[in-house]
Amino acid sequence: MVSWFRKHPEPPARAKENPGLGHWARMAFANGQRSWTESADLLTSLAAALDSLGHKHKVRREWLELESGFLLVPHVVQVIPREPSGVQTISTIQISHPTLVPEGVFEWQHSWGDDVPKSFAAGLKAWVLADLPVFLDCLLETPGQCMVLQPNAEGSSLLPPRRRVVLGPNTHFAKQPAPEGEEHGFCPCCLFTNSLDAFRDLLDKDAFFGIRLYAARGQDGKTAEADCRVNGIDFPAGVAGLIRYAQTWPDRGLEFRKQYVAVQSFPAAG
Repeated sequence: MVSWFRKHPEPPARAKENPGLGHWARMAFANGQRSWTESADLLTSLAAALDSLGHKHKVRREWLELESGFLLVPHVVQVIPREPSGVQTISTIQISHPTLVPEGVFEWQHSWGDDVPKSFAAGLKAWVLADLPVFLDCLLETPGQCMVLQPNAEGSSLLPPRRRVVLGPNTHFAKQPAPEGEEHGFCPCCLFTNSLDAFRDLLDKDAFFGIRLYAARGQDGKTAEADCRVNGIDFPAGVAGLIRYAQTWPDRGLEFRKQYVAVQSFPAAG
């Protein structure tokens, strides 16, 4: 019998910066022809996403418990109707673990869909695909899914001793193909290493930091924008670094790059 099925730990209190409003949403809509309601249970949607990708879990009262010990608490933030149809939804997931992140951290999910449940489900599944692998690999001495930056045997000038960066799967879209002769495309380390100076203070601390990296350049090939959060909280220094990096990209029209990474001290062996 696996012991985690017999335990009932509770997640920490919702972070004060987390604007979530619980896991249930019910919205009323109307147009010139009809009025209707749509509802979504984010706990059920997140459980379905975990099931579809083979993650064992138990559904608790207000959260989900993974076999690895992580506790996941999804929250509704906002529903925004779109014209002429469909919705945009915003949610958060707060994740905690007794040794890795006992106080919990959270991250936002922005998604779109034909209706409220489909939109929330899309955002939650994207989190399971792109963010959860980072947390799972942070528990392992040798990560199995993600690329890792860490000091080499002689000591690396890139990272302090005993600190490493776990690089999650990246999302990349570009309207035009890469110019001929470009050294390489978008590799898993590009977003972080090209904005590294913005995160020096985090690397020097002995704590866990989950970092959202997003950089984009507009159709004109010039206008750059970015989003960066650390443990769910806006991080302006990262935004500035990512914008500088985006301004160096070769012109491929509309382009964006997105990734979740974690900075941590090495986990104990075994």
